[in-house]
Amino acid sequence: MNTWVYLHFPHLLLDYQQALQPPEQNQAPYALFESHAARRTLVQANAAALQAGVKLGMADVLASTLAPNLRVQRYSLSQEQRVLTQLAQVLYQDIAQIVLYPPQGLLCEVRSLVRLHGGYQAVMARLQSRVEQWPLRYCLSSGYSPLAAKLLAEAGTPVVTDDGDSVQQAIAALPIQHSGLAGSHIEKLCHVGFITVGDLLKRPPAEVGVRFGRAVMTYMAELSGTFKPPQAFYHPPDKFDEKVELSSEVSSWVQLLFPLKRLLQQAESFLQSHQWSTRALVIRAHHRQGPSTQVSIQFAHAVWQHHDLLQLSQLHLERQQLRQPVLALSVRLQRPEPRQAKHAQLLAGATTGHDQLSALVSRLQARLGERSVQSIQYTEDWRPERQGGVQPWQFGQQPQPLKQQRPCWLLPQVQPINRQQWQLQWGPERIVSGWWDAKPIKRDYYIAVDHAQRQGWIFYSQQGWYLHGWFT
Repeated sequence: MNTWVYLHFPHLLLDYQQALQPPEQNQAPYALFESHAARRTLVQANAAALQAGVKLGMADVLASTLAPNLRVQRYSLSQEQRVLTQLAQVLYQDIAQIVLYPPQGLLCEVRSLVRLHGGYQAVMARLQSRVEQWPLRYCLSSGYSPLAAKLLAEAGTPVVTDDGDSVQQAIAALPIQHSGLAGSHIEKLCHVGFITVGDLLKRPPAEVGVRFGRAVMTYMAELSGTFKPPQAFYHPPDKFDEKVELSSEVSSWVQLLFPLKRLLQQAESFLQSHQWSTRALVIRAHHRQGPSTQVSIQFAHAVWQHHDLLQLSQLHLERQQLRQPVLALSVRLQRPEPRQAKHAQLLAGATTGHDQLSALVSRLQARLGERSVQSIQYTEDWRPERQGGVQPWQFGQQPQPLKQQRPCWLLPQVQPINRQQWQLQWGPERIVSGWWDAKPIKRDYYIAVDHAQRQGWIFYSQQGWYLHGWFT
């Protein structure tokens, strides 16, 4: 069985940069270049550039004559390696055994997943569907050894099967130039008539080692799977703080929503791999000069899915302004917490009222500001006008229902009334309190109905009868 799968992304950085922009902006030719001495050669290009006749390895001056509107940008190895790590984090939701081959390759062990997903092809379909969440060009190949899968994918030969013979035939047909050997070894092999990798594999390893050296013999053992070098498997980080470089300057938050969506999709993958949720994140817009613009966002309820993160972040950003154009965007997650089951029953019901309330508070805070959303705060004081107040909403707080019958609406100032116009329904409730702060009260409270059948809360004191609030 072919235990290994290799994914090769020949245009990884360019495809990722274009994924940060709306599709309509990716129709123009675009390429990345590397500088060698005084010459700048293209190393990655989008489909529009390739269709215009641009080829990889071509000088940017020549490419501009073929595609006059060609837009070029410098290639960054560190950025591409960072994108590869982000992609590994996405695949880690389904595959635990992942090896990074920077800057453009990922190796996956899939034997342990076959029974879980019901067959080899089901595993491949799952893997491809996960990769295709990103608009990336790639080649996927199976292999009975890591090197076999790697060579086929890098050569652009997709062999996706659990049949080892099919992989062996594809490996044997590879030109010796695609063997992955050092250039000096390839040159020596070509001089003695080795045209394909199969020509080399037909020879006894010991004979090849004597003639071409130990490195070539070790290569044959690794390719056949008899020698298995140790693999450094990927482990997701414990913190999420990712940054994307934009291909051009952006001057508004609306234009940043597309790259922000991609970053929050990565944040969802990170939270999913750890089975975490988050209650806060920080969005930073990096400028050419000066400090970055930082937006801190708090959530009243725990969230982890990117569409919830994006919706709440967008509401916050509508109230923000950018001082200057943006060259890069980053997101850092804060206050992560483990997810917990919300229902003890096997068949859980609908979302609880507290969850709905927390989600509503999150949207209101995002729209109006955190301090604009307030809740009732109860204090241990028997005097009605001092028993309640408001404070900014805090997670986890629950309104404390009063054991006594109290109206929802207290008047700012008590109003004198004519007792004869009220019919008593319940009472009295005597309140004698406040002696400790020189503002004592001594009142007898009643629930009563006036001539219009409105239910009020009235009291009697030494000064007379007063209305203090209304029941609704």
